[in-house]
Amino acid sequence: MRLRAAIVVWLIAMSAGVAGWQPASAELYPSRRVNLIVPFPAGSATDAVTRRLAESIRVATGTTVLVENKPGADGNLAALAVLKAEADGYTVFVTTNSTQAANASLFNTMPYDPAADFAPVAGVMTIPMMLAVKPEFPARTVAEFIALAKSRQKPLAFGSGNTSSRGAAELFRARAGIEMQHVPYRGMPQALTDVLAGEIDCVFTDPASAQGLIEDGKLRVLAVTSSDRLAGAPDVPTLAQAGLPGAEMTAWVGVFVRSGTAADVVARLSQLVLAFVNDKDTAGYLQSVGAKPFPAGPEALKAFEEADTRRWAEIVAIARIEKK
Repeated sequence: MRLRAAIVVWLIAMSAGVAGWQPASAELYPSRRVNLIVPFPAGSATDAVTRRLAESIRVATGTTVLVENKPGADGNLAALAVLKAEADGYTVFVTTNSTQAANASLFNTMPYDPAADFAPVAGVMTIPMMLAVKPEFPARTVAEFIALAKSRQKPLAFGSGNTSSRGAAELFRARAGIEMQHVPYRGMPQALTDVLAGEIDCVFTDPASAQGLIEDGKLRVLAVTSSDRLAGAPDVPTLAQAGLPGAEMTAWVGVFVRSGTAADVVARLSQLVLAFVNDKDTAGYLQSVGAKPFPAGPEALKAFEEADTRRWAEIVAIARIEKK
């Protein structure tokens, strides 16, 4: 009888323990190192804002946060690296419209499903592109650039450091009715280097990557692809103001994790990201590099991602970009 009673007590205790057991929850997250995977090289706009985000999470949680750059294949290599990790919130994808919206229309076969394989966490920033050339470039306005391109027997060459860079250039080319030769680069810093060296004629760059070169007078900006002028560059017209409507294009950065990550972990990570995005110091930094805060939660980011995927399908069709 004593043995039977002991067994009953043990079973009751075990049942209570099982009923009270829960997977690692937001109360414990993060309890170890968090890896932020970036699909572009160091020096890019996405890398720069990710390193600030990493520091913000470190300060808020006391946890080590590591930024890993995995450029290549328009971000697909980094996406696959995230999908190989556990769906536990410790491998986080800080990425852009390249992997989550554009690549579906740019590749014949995708190695992942952006919507099904990733769970949206939070938006970080939106950022336009700038049409940039060397100071010695003969065209000083968008109209002069288009006229020059039409007068040339050999097409002007443009470099792209990421999908947004190429998409902006291809949409510009199509709307302007000109021919340009595309020269792809692994990242924006490499494309900018070749603009300075005269290897290519122009590049559509994000303001953050080109900021130092612009301030030093090594690059001249003809226009921005946003619908409004940038607060930090009020003298630079939009493409529409420069006489080319319909060529607006804005890139964005958001945070994602693998699908299947616990909902409370996603919620906690979203809270940490949005605390960074909504911070006044972050807003000041983003304005200084030509970007705007994008404080979207999981559901808002999901809806935005779906809409931008449709937008990119339109861009690819209008610009007649050949799939890879």
